Amino acid sequence: MFSKSANYYDEIYTSMGKNYPKEANKTHKLIQKYVKSGGKSLLDVGCGTGHHASLLSKHYQIVGLDLDPNILSVARKKYPKIRFQQGSMKDFKLNKKFDAIVCLFSSIGYVKTKSGLNKAVQTMTQHLRSGGVMLIEPWFSPDEWHNGRVFTVHVDKPDLKITRMSHGSRKGNISILEFQYLIGTSKGIQYSVEKHQLGLFSKKDYLEAFHKAGLKVIHDPKGLDGRGLYIGTKP
Repeated sequence: MFSKSANYYDEIYTSMGKNYPKEANKTHKLIQKYVKSGGKSLLDVGCGTGHHASLLSKHYQIVGLDLDPNILSVARKKYPKIRFQQGSMKDFKLNKKFDAIVCLFSSIGYVKTKSGLNKAVQTMTQHLRSGGVMLIEPWFSPDEWHNGRVFTVHVDKPDLKITRMSHGSRKGNISILEFQYLIGTSKGIQYSVEKHQLGLFSKKDYLEAFHKAGLKVIHDPKGLDGRGLYIGTKP
């Protein structure tokens, strides 16, 4: 998924104003509000470069999980003390249960279909202790997606220049994002293209997935940064 851009992922989203410390702090407070299992273990599903995981490791024993080997390579180099596992959120098996499981920054969208959503929530629930809490930050719903949107992002550092242009399209209830990158360093300028497909799920879809997995669920329409948040607890 993330080819050459994996090494520049954090720079790109920092330039867009993403506030990882603020989000991690809110995540911690929500976990403490709802968790009843009494432990301090946390699984970060779709962990990306491990930025959230690193910040949350101040409070929890962290395991990060992601499907993309390129992004995991970056995470392992940046945060060697954290354990990172490769696996799909739909069917991973870690032989361990956690007090908290988080799936942030709309990573859940990569399951693409309602069936995939149900499988992912079920798999995460199987790794959750009784009294544990699960936080899932959703991707856009079908009604929220703006087809044809074009967007640009720029990173302007003395030794690094990046321009990323994106175009959004749609096929049924799958959103398609095409990213085109120009990355300039002292070694020269690189050009690359990525295409990402994420499922567009309704509030009903998320609530049903939680209920099918046997979780009690609350929908916070604002969440960590305006995307909303689904908070599930395991009896």
